[in-house]
Amino acid sequence: MAAKRSGGRSAEDWGRTACRWVMESDRKMTVSDLAARLAGRFELSRCEARRRIRSLIEQGRLTYVYHFGQSYVDLGFQRPTAITPGIVLCPPGCAHSPAGETITVILEPGAAFGDGRHPTTRLAAQGLETLGYPETDAGPHHRGIDIGTGSGILAIVAARLGVARVDAVDIDPCALSEARRNIDHNRLGRQITLRPEALEHLDTHYDLIMANLRLPTLCGLAPWIESHTHLRAHLLFSGFREQERPALRKTYPECRYPIRWSGTQAGWCALVLQRR
Repeated sequence: MAAKRSGGRSAEDWGRTACRWVMESDRKMTVSDLAARLAGRFELSRCEARRRIRSLIEQGRLTYVYHFGQSYVDLGFQRPTAITPGIVLCPPGCAHSPAGETITVILEPGAAFGDGRHPTTRLAAQGLETLGYPETDAGPHHRGIDIGTGSGILAIVAARLGVARVDAVDIDPCALSEARRNIDHNRLGRQITLRPEALEHLDTHYDLIMANLRLPTLCGLAPWIESHTHLRAHLLFSGFREQERPALRKTYPECRYPIRWSGTQAGWCALVLQRR
């Protein structure tokens, strides 16, 4: 069957739209799911929609992933990929010229959490963008900490956005190894310090806390955060579900930690709070 008219929309329109749908979906998306949406939106036959999905996979913009015997499509990250309007992830060795004030983060594919595919990582990056680096209403962020750094992506984004010093904390040797390589790729070894020890061994006070972790861990951090942050410090929390937000706010109440930004994506939530 011949492809239907695409309504005059360019290839970049449907390609960008397909990638956005995959990125923002609240469940894993199969090829059939994506083909049906493309066919309906851009007036394509199912055959043509599948052909276009294959072209996105060949370009490295999408990739196949397998979960319990079922294949799905996900973002590919084999070429520069925007995870927010101002932040682009790029694999090592891939030529990329950032436009305007866009920042580029070089990130190796790896096993550690934080490759940009998960909504919580993208939400956390969005939250960092909203803080208006290097100056905020609380003054410059001289020192930040990324708790459970994984790939190091949030520490790298924070440093790229202007945080003077960042401690990237993790106790997983695999994560620390990957984070080290990514920090080196981005030439931020003097700005980011990898810390393999537990939080209780740190006695620094911070202007910015970053934690992309599940709700029980975020709530459990409250005493440590209270004793290791300056007044007016910002707290960036991601990794919890929308329905878990009231429980988080019970631990970090408005009277002590007013909300400065909030975001949701695919059922996940992120907040930027400011300590009073």
